[in-house]
Amino acid sequence: MTTVDSQRGVQAKGLLFALFGILLLSPDTLIIRLVDTDPWTFIAWRGALMAVGMTVIIVALHGLATPARVIAIGWPGIVIAVQFAVNNAAFQLSVQSTSVANTLAIIATAPLFAAIFSVILLRERVPLRTWVAIGLSLAGIALVFAGDWQTGASQFGNVAALVTAIGLGGHFVLVRLARPRDMTPAIAAGGVLICLSGLVMAESIYVAPVGFGLLAVLGLILLPVSFLLLTRAPRYISAPEVSLILLLETILGPLWVWLAISETPPLLTLVGGGMIIVVLAVHAMIALRATPPGR
Repeated sequence: MTTVDSQRGVQAKGLLFALFGILLLSPDTLIIRLVDTDPWTFIAWRGALMAVGMTVIIVALHGLATPARVIAIGWPGIVIAVQFAVNNAAFQLSVQSTSVANTLAIIATAPLFAAIFSVILLRERVPLRTWVAIGLSLAGIALVFAGDWQTGASQFGNVAALVTAIGLGGHFVLVRLARPRDMTPAIAAGGVLICLSGLVMAESIYVAPVGFGLLAVLGLILLPVSFLLLTRAPRYISAPEVSLILLLETILGPLWVWLAISETPPLLTLVGGGMIIVVLAVHAMIALRATPPGR
């Protein structure tokens, strides 16, 4: 096998990890909508169940070597765990404070923040096309915010989504910075921190049986497997490439919600979100054509 073929195999592995990870993650917003409970109660259970599910996966993968794997994450793992907890709390609060389309349209800008953090932390050069895409995407975000200003709705959910996008871009860069160490245990630790924050803020931890069943599917299966794949993907492909695949959730998330509960987003959200998707898709195609063969 040539070096080029080997490199292509590595890249394909990273792309498949990211693709399947985001497909498993896409029903997340629908389940948040279907589980009728206080946001912090949901956050507490989300974190607890995700920590359990992720721990089971880690033990299954590493067996007796699990303690050594946990210790190996070091300070980057601690930073990733804290950041992951903040991201999840912000995401949850956003989905329950604004439309799913608003949340996911803003989060779609994560690859641009990943590019910025790549410059700061990885000393990677960001081409002019990326800065142009950042400017146009910020205009798209402004349209999403304008949609809520037009209707008089609260901007809290949009701000929380922006915090999530910034944190998500940073998350992928930190995972890439820490390679070849496996940061999966950091996700389990982040689940514990998410649970603790929810317990501190929630007035009650009661969830109706049907809602708890949905939470169990999300926390024990979908989220652990999804974040396992998304955390490993940046070890094989760049952080912006992983983030670009997140654009699928921008399309699939509102689609599941629309099909299940007929939630229709505001017109300006559709315009702004569509603008962001088109800008990033064009940016990705230009970047792909500009990449030298075998790189």
